[in-house]
Amino acid sequence: MKFEEFVKAAFVKMIYEVIQADGKVHPGEVEILNELKKTLGFDDAFLERTKKLDYDNALITLYNIPHDQKKTLVNILDEVAISDGSVHKKEMALIIDTFINIGLGEESE
Repeated sequence: MKFEEFVKAAFVKMIYEVIQADGKVHPGEVEILNELKKTLGFDDAFLERTKKLDYDNALITLYNIPHDQKKTLVNILDEVAISDGSVHKKEMALIIDTFINIGLGEESE
């Protein structure tokens, strides 16, 4: 699935937030991040720019994307969270808050 640059930036921001949620960057998370760079089509410079994005603005962007893109984000964040072998409670809380804040489940499929 291709995404507009501002949507991709919001995705990458959330991916980075999940990776950072437990305060540690695990090798599995680095590996999944490298895979996502290829899949989503971004580089280290793009990642560095997205780190500076405002979290709330990223949520607003994600709230306004189509349902199928939200489902893609769900799958990606789940993959990132489990990539280190376990899901930390801070990662889970962040993912749940993200899904609520982007209105996941509010629209019909």
